[in-house]
Amino acid sequence: MSLINRLDSSAIEFVHSLHNNFNFLDYFFSLVTNMGDALFLFIVIITFLIFKKTRLCGINMAVSCFIAFIITAVILKPLIARERPITEYYDYWVAVGSHIETSFSCPSSHATVSFAVYLPIFLYFNKLYSFLAVVLALIISFSRVYLMVHYMSDVIFGAFVGIIVSFVVYVFINKKIVIVS
Repeated sequence: MSLINRLDSSAIEFVHSLHNNFNFLDYFFSLVTNMGDALFLFIVIITFLIFKKTRLCGINMAVSCFIAFIITAVILKPLIARERPITEYYDYWVAVGSHIETSFSCPSSHATVSFAVYLPIFLYFNKLYSFLAVVLALIISFSRVYLMVHYMSDVIFGAFVGIIVSFVVYVFINKKIVIVS
């Protein structure tokens, strides 16, 4: 069994144990996962674009979200064509609410666009509070594993794409040169 398969299996066993011990998490993660849906993210982006003080961040969000979505949903998902966990863990999927998804599993578009939209908040604003946006992206991403619509590796891959795209757009928009030493 490969390292990725072991990670995925361990994560699924962990989230299923959470479900068995804390049933209220089914409802919580069902709500949280919606914060990574297109309509919710569109409202967040528009809100940031409306106000002059947050407009640059909103532009970063919009461009990052668009690019990240194209990379994951249009290019990578059909190319990788990984089946969702329901094919192996049907009983777990039913136990947490049977959330229906129709596309392939890898990478997670929710994780990708959540990081693409919420990471700029951290990049543009006071780190003391804005880190909560990254925490939200992490929770949304975790909800996808909890609800059995993604494997952990799908979410990690999607988050990685969202972070890279968002950061590259940030650097490009702000014309900052990042020197790693």
